[in-house]
Amino acid sequence: MTANVVTDVNRPYVPAGGAKLTAEIEVEPGEQEVEPVRHIALCIDSSGSMYEGGNMDRARGGAEWVFGLLNDDDYVSIVAFDTEVDVVLDATRWGNISREDAVEKVHDIQAGGGTDMYQGLQSAADTLRDLPADENTARRVLLLSDGKDNTHDPPEFETLAREIDSAGIRIKSAGIGEDYRSETIRKLGSVARGDWTHLQASGDIEQFFGDAVEEAGSVVAPDAELELDIADGVEVSEVYRALPQTQEVAPEWQANSAVIKLPDLLDRETQRVVLKIHAPARPLGEHRLADVTLSAAGETATTTLSVEYTDDEELLQQHNEDIDI
Repeated sequence: MTANVVTDVNRPYVPAGGAKLTAEIEVEPGEQEVEPVRHIALCIDSSGSMYEGGNMDRARGGAEWVFGLLNDDDYVSIVAFDTEVDVVLDATRWGNISREDAVEKVHDIQAGGGTDMYQGLQSAADTLRDLPADENTARRVLLLSDGKDNTHDPPEFETLAREIDSAGIRIKSAGIGEDYRSETIRKLGSVARGDWTHLQASGDIEQFFGDAVEEAGSVVAPDAELELDIADGVEVSEVYRALPQTQEVAPEWQANSAVIKLPDLLDRETQRVVLKIHAPARPLGEHRLADVTLSAAGETATTTLSVEYTDDEELLQQHNEDIDI
């Protein structure tokens, strides 16, 4: 991997009195050099409603599809949740279990009553927490549910998702059918630097699981982040990530420094971060808005975000329409 970071603004020239700008930071992770070890936790709703319309059978089939994608050094765990939580398979190195034994455990999942998604998600993440991990590890919880957790509200799920994310575990969440709480599914996918999706039919479950596991195999840098050393007087009001879905980001601030956490960077997939910036009044000439540092897989790349202050009316009319939230 050879990381690179590039900056641009929608208005490269601004008047001496200052202006509001949209700035873009492109993160180019480069090519994968070593295939990552994947830690995959399948977190499957096994409430009674999942047995309607073939969802449970498809979920079992999705798990079996995942088994066919794993390498010997990958780890897999399976957690089923209804009113109670059942750790069907604790985190196990794939080379240490036969496919037949894993399939048998999946088919032992039984229907229950309610939907304790909160405890199910927490238990699934816990199966991965103590596994050895480094810069070459991609960690995922794949959550599938068709119902509502009526004992925990979306803010509680947001707190849990942040805790899971801080452990280096990304959440891929999927709601199937029409009766799940979409706000919760969205929160889980976006807060934990993963993504979320709505599955229309049981036939989509296998693709959801399979795509997530294959994507984890293309990771070149987990837990990447951008640090912005912002010049005095410059204000940043909004920050968005483009991938895997457009998501607003809350940077971590300390004085004039802001840290923007990035989703795991994927092989040759450019990540974009877009910011709203207020450039204050400055004398004519080029001025720094922020120094930008990318940290990814032990590598760093730096650049400077700057604009030129001018009174040239023709220059002031220049506008890059490609840079826009």
